[in-house]
Amino acid sequence: MAKKKKKMKMTAKSPAKKKTNKKTKTKMKMSSKGRGKSVESDQDIVALILADHKPLKQLIKTMKSERAEDSEKIQAFKEFAKLLTVHAKSEEESLYVYMKKVKDLREHGFEGQVEHNLADQVVEEAKRASEKELKLAQIKVLAELVEHHIEEEEEEMLPEFKKETNLEDREDIGRHYLALKEELISEGSDDAPREKDIPRQPHHNA
Repeated sequence: MAKKKKKMKMTAKSPAKKKTNKKTKTKMKMSSKGRGKSVESDQDIVALILADHKPLKQLIKTMKSERAEDSEKIQAFKEFAKLLTVHAKSEEESLYVYMKKVKDLREHGFEGQVEHNLADQVVEEAKRASEKELKLAQIKVLAELVEHHIEEEEEEMLPEFKKETNLEDREDIGRHYLALKEELISEGSDDAPREKDIPRQPHHNA
């Protein structure tokens, strides 16, 4: 009689255990691939872009500063131009290409592209400026333009992009972004390259 009671007790626990395992498995699957989930990855394009924004923000502070010497602003601009070119062109050919294929993200992708083009133009004009006052004015305008662009990306575009994508896609775009950055850095040029001159690599389609 005692043996029969023990067997019934074990049977009663069995379904609850199975249900818990199934729920845990589903949760793990959603966390790794579900849209809008907060999953950390060092190859996530969102994390890579946010990391690249940090040195740009620091240089922007110097370029806009009323206390910085003119020579400091010009030196900051030289460093800024190199970082911006590599970051912007890699972003255009990876993240923006992807976004332009997704209906709810297309507008963000095109707006970002237009703002990059404007920044490229100001960079080239500042490089060519022979008058120091003109160069400093262009440097300040560039700093304000890119600062605004970064704020829009971080507060609007990237959160919206993250909601519409999963981690697998973001990592795929991130790997493409890193490959493009490596290619541009190896060229050793801070000139803004034309899109057709940037090598394209296969990446996940939208």
